Amino acid sequence: MEIQTAADPETPENDETAAAPATRRRARPPVFGGALLCAALATAGVLFATHNGNGNNGTDTKHHGPTVPAAYQITGHGTAQISYAGPDGKLHTVNAHLPWHGGADLTTGTPAVISIVLNKDGGNATCSVSLHGKVVQQATAYGSYGRANCQTASR
Repeated sequence: MEIQTAADPETPENDETAAAPATRRRARPPVFGGALLCAALATAGVLFATHNGNGNNGTDTKHHGPTVPAAYQITGHGTAQISYAGPDGKLHTVNAHLPWHGGADLTTGTPAVISIVLNKDGGNATCSVSLHGKVVQQATAYGSYGRANCQTASR
């Protein structure tokens, strides 16, 4: 009488299965997560740029010195998340239908900054920064969750 035993699951049945490499599936990041990461990085860049160097991360509401009129404009169609440096030195973020415009009187040397992130429907939109009525910086965002940043030192 012969007794049969089940094969050990950790022991390969033959040399071919033992030599076969295990296949792994590559993890693919979700598109929306990548877009959120890009938006977060753009916003972090705007926050870093608006730091006015006095140790309070742009929260000082008093002007120290002469001011410069900065104008922000976004042309295009659809909806976008807009972040910009306001007159109080803080970063302001709004969701708005395009076109959009705003402005601020910034202390000389403080960056004039605007950042846009298009919604999932995409399209294109152009941001611009003007100082003393003259356009000094311009950028265009394209496509789904497209983004653009405009920044210049006020002078």
